[in-house]
Amino acid sequence: MNTVFPRQLQGFVAAGGLATLFHWLVMAALVSAGLEPTLATASGSVSGAVLNYGLQRRLAFRNAGPHIITLWRYIGSCFVAWLCNLFFFFLFNNVLALPVSLSQIVATGLVAALNYIVYQRLVFHEQTR
Repeated sequence: MNTVFPRQLQGFVAAGGLATLFHWLVMAALVSAGLEPTLATASGSVSGAVLNYGLQRRLAFRNAGPHIITLWRYIGSCFVAWLCNLFFFFLFNNVLALPVSLSQIVATGLVAALNYIVYQRLVFHEQTR
């Protein structure tokens, strides 16, 4: 078994977990301050994405290409992930009437699975040595 895959997956989960925690903390603070939950999760996800870029490069995709390339790909993937998170959250919270926390947990899980595939294949496509 290739040892790069487990390290990469572990790094992805660690970086994503920290960024997600930050997203949720920002979201919770904004909801507590009275902001509508869909706007709060949209703001929180942007905050988490900023933190996530550096963590992903450091923990999961250490051999990624230069920042000038990966950063623009990352920004594009974040925009797609942001829209997916917003769509899933709105669907679960507003259409299916699930609680805010459960809606965000399910949306996060779906977006995380999508992100791993996109990061691995498109964003941080690692250089071979």
